[in-house]
Amino acid sequence: MNHSKNLILLVLKVLLPFALAHLLSYLFRTVNAVVYPELSSELHLAANDIGLLTSSYLIMFAIAQLPIGVALDHFGPRKVQVPMLLIAASGAILFSFAHTLSELVVARGLIGLGVAASLMAAIKGTSLWFSHDRLPLVTAVLLSVGGIGAMLSTSPMHIAMDYVGWRNAFLGLGVATIMVSALIFFVVPEKDQNKQSTSFKQMAGMVKQLYSSWSFWKISLYSIFANAAFMSVMGLWMGPWLKDVAHLNTTQASYALLMGAVAMFAGSLSFGWITNALQKQGFKPLLICGVGIWGFVIAQLLMISNLEIPPFVIVIGFAFFGTAATMNYAIVAQSVPKHLTGRVSTSFNLLIFLIAFVLQWAQGYIINLWQAVNGEYPEVAYQYAIGLTILLQIPGLLLWFTLKPWEKA
Repeated sequence: MNHSKNLILLVLKVLLPFALAHLLSYLFRTVNAVVYPELSSELHLAANDIGLLTSSYLIMFAIAQLPIGVALDHFGPRKVQVPMLLIAASGAILFSFAHTLSELVVARGLIGLGVAASLMAAIKGTSLWFSHDRLPLVTAVLLSVGGIGAMLSTSPMHIAMDYVGWRNAFLGLGVATIMVSALIFFVVPEKDQNKQSTSFKQMAGMVKQLYSSWSFWKISLYSIFANAAFMSVMGLWMGPWLKDVAHLNTTQASYALLMGAVAMFAGSLSFGWITNALQKQGFKPLLICGVGIWGFVIAQLLMISNLEIPPFVIVIGFAFFGTAATMNYAIVAQSVPKHLTGRVSTSFNLLIFLIAFVLQWAQGYIINLWQAVNGEYPEVAYQYAIGLTILLQIPGLLLWFTLKPWEKA
């Protein structure tokens, strides 16, 4: 009975507050897929401008990873997350008042910087408070809450924009971010741990050593490009694809994105539950992760095919199987001692977000090579952009076969 009570308290005082921060992080990451028509219309932005604007979140997110890794291991997740969220709130408020592309890029960069610790702080916090064998399931719950953030960035955000406009909607997001920061400050307890007095220079050296380790790449490479592709497309280009290729109106597209967000939620829970169940039977977690990523590649191939498949089906498949790649966060965290989870997880995250930044911007550049007609880009533009993304994922997935993931641990 006491064990169950303690577990509930941990969920309420540790998992939930950090999960809400991750929810906001995901909401901010994916919201431009819905907001982009308003931004394009009001500020006359082309596809490459939208790509740069949206990906500025990703590059700032990536740049912050190494300092965050040092801070998480030295100060703990609570002390890191609180001020970072206040930076994100300032970015959201600035975004609501922006009138030029440069102002929007700076504001979105601040948002990306501010939420850069959200998932890593949550993983660090849960690794300190929850038992090691619960991490895949706990991580799945964290990621599924991120799916709720993605849901809120679709139809709910579209409805909010209809009532108050995109500027006031972002102002509201800034206030909500301040509230979550306060919740973490007042509710999350401190955890005694062996704090590491690691400097940034030492951290950079450790990261270099980590990146030189084949064991790190062995458990990372098969999912890195899939993670980046998932972020890039769901965070922006799925919205334009629904409008330009599937020919859905704004309301229909936001509803399709909502269905995709629901599929993300279901996928995170499903892959987490399956991984947890099979791990008890002796199977390696990377088995389910890799199988899911192959399903994700198939969904991308369907996205650029000429087959008559309902766009809702493609979005749901893309989102559901795309969450499989995110399960590798837990696999990487499980591979090292608890006091190293911050720096190893952020090193992994750094790679993903750098690739996602380049990919999201490059996709916009590729799409913009074709002339927009009545504000819509041709299907072939998206076929080239998404096709490049698929090609980048194949080598890692071939490597996955060499790991013999079907063999029991």
